[in-house]
Amino acid sequence: MYFLTLNAGTIGVSAVLILIVGLVIAKMIKDKKSGKGSCSCGGSCSGCGMAGSCHNAASGSDKSGTVPVEDREVVKHITLKIDGMMCGMCESHVNDAIRSALNVRKLKTSHATGISEFYTDDVVSDERLRAIIEKTGYRLLNVEREYIS
Repeated sequence: MYFLTLNAGTIGVSAVLILIVGLVIAKMIKDKKSGKGSCSCGGSCSGCGMAGSCHNAASGSDKSGTVPVEDREVVKHITLKIDGMMCGMCESHVNDAIRSALNVRKLKTSHATGISEFYTDDVVSDERLRAIIEKTGYRLLNVEREYIS
């Protein structure tokens, strides 16, 4: 029968690895709570639609443009058609920008279909959505809203 034997070296290496993983996770949680994006590219997203601009946080202060009357008091299911996403990291960049600018629920983005969709109670014009997406380096092609009472 085979038994696992642990010596001081194995225990020491295991403890160091557990400590490192714990510190990395703690930093990721701290960064997420402070509003930093999930991008790990260091600002050089070569081959990605972000092309070095992935660390620009979208501002929620742009309230320009007209807002339909229906948009003021009800939940909206918003679907965005976005051009330029090439990978899962692109999806993360778009999600981070939308989350930092709007109060959203059930946000999902697919680079394969070029679609991002979410629910929100926020009053948000097409121009504001365009600004949020274009700050990430992608292009907003279309906005569709479904109003839910």
